[in-house]
Amino acid sequence: MVNIAIIGMGQRGRATLTRLNDIPTVNVTHQCDQDTDWREVVSDSQVDLVWICTPWEWHLRMAILAMECGKDVALEVPAVMTIAECQELVRVSRLTGRHCIMLENCCYDTWHLGAREMVRRGMLGRIKHMEGAYAHTVPEGWMRSYGRRHAGNPYPTHALGPMCQLLSEDDTLDYLVSLSSTIPGDHTNTSLIRSRKGVSMLLHYDISTPRPYNRMQTVCGTLGFLQKYPLPTVVLEGRGVENGSLSLTGEEAQEYVESFIPQEYRELIAEGKACGASNLMNYIMDRRIVDTMHQVLKNRKDGLPEPSFDADVYEAALWSCAVELTAKSALNNSEPVKFPSF
Repeated sequence: MVNIAIIGMGQRGRATLTRLNDIPTVNVTHQCDQDTDWREVVSDSQVDLVWICTPWEWHLRMAILAMECGKDVALEVPAVMTIAECQELVRVSRLTGRHCIMLENCCYDTWHLGAREMVRRGMLGRIKHMEGAYAHTVPEGWMRSYGRRHAGNPYPTHALGPMCQLLSEDDTLDYLVSLSSTIPGDHTNTSLIRSRKGVSMLLHYDISTPRPYNRMQTVCGTLGFLQKYPLPTVVLEGRGVENGSLSLTGEEAQEYVESFIPQEYRELIAEGKACGASNLMNYIMDRRIVDTMHQVLKNRKDGLPEPSFDADVYEAALWSCAVELTAKSALNNSEPVKFPSF
């Protein structure tokens, strides 16, 4: 059994509680908000994992204290909002030997899981360019309010995380340039990122126009093209394709990409559907974290090396630091800014 404390009982926290209560190997020991004595919660010896769903400005202090109290931590996105905070997360995680997990559910989108396997098999050839976005109308509320105070992209990880998972293992982000339409106020932001091995990436943010929901999820390789939004599309030339080429759109494209989802994820998808999960991305993410946490606790007890999570503190830091970097570039006439090393 994994004992989990949830801090932050707003919309996301309440939804998390509902989801975790459906996993039989989870025991939710605490549920509280940031205006309660959360310090007692993170220091409770029976808690294994602290799941933080509070507003962003609370993430760092809660995560640090939890790790210092010997707890592993799961953070909603972005993990933190500045480069200095990203560096501190990494420092404390390394110092305490505790995991800081990134709750990026878009990394478990079924299209992405299939696309990632296709890229791994080399079906798209050498990856040259990718595109990702968080773009759809958002009503007035905390997200719009925060966005008006930010000069760049305050919510980059839904797009950036999945794109980073498609880079080769020996590649990482190098630098970006960023442009915002209006500063301050409601704005759109477009950033161009280059990886160290020369892959270009377009990262877009728009929550204030009537644009329909769009995460793009575009991958361009020397032998193939994949794109989920606005219309699922697959174009392949050569490797592993009968008759030398393939072109699909709509449901056929969706089914084709999903046919490459690895078996370990297929089992979780089937479980999620069987239990009526309203969002498969969340279900797969939750189960992956809980299953890995079980192994972590066992290995920790037996003195064995602990397994890694799908998105641990280094991914949390790399993906989240784009919040500050996009603002810094946008405020300086799209000046290039380097990604730090974590």
